[in-house]
Amino acid sequence: MSDLSEKIMDLERRVERHSEAIENLEKWQAKQNGNLAKIDDRLHSLERWIMATLATAVVSLLIQLLMRG
Repeated sequence: MSDLSEKIMDLERRVERHSEAIENLEKWQAKQNGNLAKIDDRLHSLERWIMATLATAVVSLLIQLLMRG
């Protein structure tokens, strides 16, 4: 009976460690999701800046071509 009690106690400790590990992973995942959202926002901002720069370059080129003709 003692051997069975030890096995049960060992399993309880393992389950507790697994529960703690899962909780830590869930916290880490939530933090990473927040970081990914920030990165996504920055990439969208960079994309808008690049598109605006490209549009400005195209308009400038068209103005230069129209002034020559």
